[in-house]
Amino acid sequence: MSMIVQSAERLRKLGTEIFSAQGVPKKKAEFISETLVEANLTGHDSHGISYFVSYSDRIKKGYIAVDAEPIIVKETPSSALIDGHWAPGQVTAMRAIKVAVEKAKEHSISAVGTFNCNHIGRVGYYTNWASRQGVIAMMFVNVGHPAVAVYNGVGMVFGTNPFSAAVPTGETKPFLVDYATSMVAGGKVSVARANHEKIPTHWLRDKEGNVTDDPNALKEGGWLLSFGDHKGYCLQFLMELLGAVMTGSRTGLDPDLEPPSTNGVLIVAIDPDAFIGLEAFKQGADSLISEVKATKAEPGKRILIPGEPEWESKKQRLRDGIPIPDETWSQIVSIAKELGVDV
Repeated sequence: MSMIVQSAERLRKLGTEIFSAQGVPKKKAEFISETLVEANLTGHDSHGISYFVSYSDRIKKGYIAVDAEPIIVKETPSSALIDGHWAPGQVTAMRAIKVAVEKAKEHSISAVGTFNCNHIGRVGYYTNWASRQGVIAMMFVNVGHPAVAVYNGVGMVFGTNPFSAAVPTGETKPFLVDYATSMVAGGKVSVARANHEKIPTHWLRDKEGNVTDDPNALKEGGWLLSFGDHKGYCLQFLMELLGAVMTGSRTGLDPDLEPPSTNGVLIVAIDPDAFIGLEAFKQGADSLISEVKATKAEPGKRILIPGEPEWESKKQRLRDGIPIPDETWSQIVSIAKELGVDV
């Protein structure tokens, strides 16, 4: 496996220039680039700068409307439904989380959904942002492109359908849950393919339903498995019901697969001030986290808090740079040159 290393600052600048060259307004281009580089920093390369290339292809094909604005089409004091108008997904998701936080602070709890929404990237970016505003946030997200079998089933039925939740903390590291309800995100298979690596045999099945360690099998008609057998399947189904059906977004079983990798999103936000109070909640969360961290670990193992691996990865990669497979970097360089962006 051959890798190159680039700084986060350079990658943010490069991503901004790539998207700006395709007509994305500069501030939006900067934000999209920031979210993708942040994914790499936190160790989620599956949702990182490889999307410089994927999004560029979708812009070229007209799937991403570079200058579109998400619009609230239905609203109550504590809820909203947003039509993304196929704007860049990050733009729609950020609008939705901001509306959810504003309404939660005013009315204690809120729910905000989106439809006509492009791929929003790493879901934890948004819930973590909300927690820094002092609000608990949960995001139920469906991916309107099938890649995962249902429990005891064969073939692709649902998307990877991620879930994320984050809560405000005080002195301890932020608490963040963020994962696909499939065994792994599809992008992790792509990363393994770019690195020319084998994958664990419990990730997916090939097109014949056989156990495989070949990451190419997913592109050749294979399918991912849900994590935790029936338990992951239940969560996977829940993301489909809340993220897609509740918002009027495309489900994994919808025959129309364009644009690719759409997201239906439902956000639920809660203001701790409506309950125990924000500062009391933070203190209680810190105390609980500290007590859990103090629990005796098995020999050779550590007790980790949800989100902790991400913060450790970010600290290390800000210091040492972000490793990028040669194949991925070559694709980024190619699209940059095609757009007249100096790499």
